[in-house]
Amino acid sequence: MRAKPRLRVAIGLAIAIMLVAVPAAQALYVKGHQVPAGGLKYKMTGGLNGKWKITAFHVKHERAHLLKINGRERFNGCVDVARDGSCSGDPAGKLYFRFRYWVQLSDDGENQLLGTCAHRVVGGTDGLAGTTGFLMMVDTPTRSGLKTHYEGEIEPPGFAHSGTAQPPRC
Repeated sequence: MRAKPRLRVAIGLAIAIMLVAVPAAQALYVKGHQVPAGGLKYKMTGGLNGKWKITAFHVKHERAHLLKINGRERFNGCVDVARDGSCSGDPAGKLYFRFRYWVQLSDDGENQLLGTCAHRVVGGTDGLAGTTGFLMMVDTPTRSGLKTHYEGEIEPPGFAHSGTAQPPRC
């Protein structure tokens, strides 16, 4: 009976060592802001530079002042691998995303109090064909309107991770 717990511990340790020894996916950690540009269009700054557009959406769930929305989006620009604020020499093209968005509205339903969404890459074109990854976005109301911050990992094809850009710890 004593061998089983020891065997379980040994197997658990072996799995933990294998997980640490296996290199992580070669993704680039990106962060920045999404700025409204009118309608369902936005400007992306930071790790993604370019234009963002919501191409389709539908309300999946509505309860009191909480909405859940699913949809599709398109990004047209570059992944700023060089982290120099330009697209020069960086992989560029279009990225397609699917998203899930949760938003809390004020009691009168007129103002957004909080919003968060998850965006999964589902396709790409040109220099971003074959890209994988995801983004998380958080909307925060300010006196001048919503401020949207994003963070995530994007892996353009052929990207060689330098290991220098790591996400902050929570």
